[in-house]
Amino acid sequence: MRSGSRLAVSAAFVLLLGLGTASCSAQEKNYEIPSSLCGTAVSPDLTEPLLPPGEEISTAVSDRADGMTRCLVYVDDTQVLTFNIEWWKKGTSPARFASVFPNVEPGDKETEDGRFIYSGTGAVGKVTCPEPRKPDDDLFVAARVDEPGKPDEAAMKKLIAAYAEAVGKSGECV
Repeated sequence: MRSGSRLAVSAAFVLLLGLGTASCSAQEKNYEIPSSLCGTAVSPDLTEPLLPPGEEISTAVSDRADGMTRCLVYVDDTQVLTFNIEWWKKGTSPARFASVFPNVEPGDKETEDGRFIYSGTGAVGKVTCPEPRKPDDDLFVAARVDEPGKPDEAAMKKLIAAYAEAVGKSGECV
């Protein structure tokens, strides 16, 4: 084999090896999942199944509407999860709240106690508040998987219950 041919074969091998390594790292989560999302404690074990591979995770709070706070979760600058905390008129059912929230429908699966409705890409729940900041309203939470997040029904069910519990211990309720 000529030295020019060897050089070309070596260069091709190095290129293929580099592409293989890049595609492997693109399939991994090279970021540390935070234990708090926008100030609300959420176990990384609960959000991990819903998050895509990537290099960096970040969050941003959007509270432009009165009575609603939204936490946006980004992986590599792409929105992948959204969490809402919203006050609604007292007596509102989780099904009514679900009817206006993306990725979950009133007819989706419901927990036995009726507090949570969930699908593979969204969930809503009613928060139990011992001393609500707004006593004439009910507090709800919602979570949704945005593209390219990973749908997972069991993970959404666990996540919304834990998120509702954490919000119930927050300044919104005490």
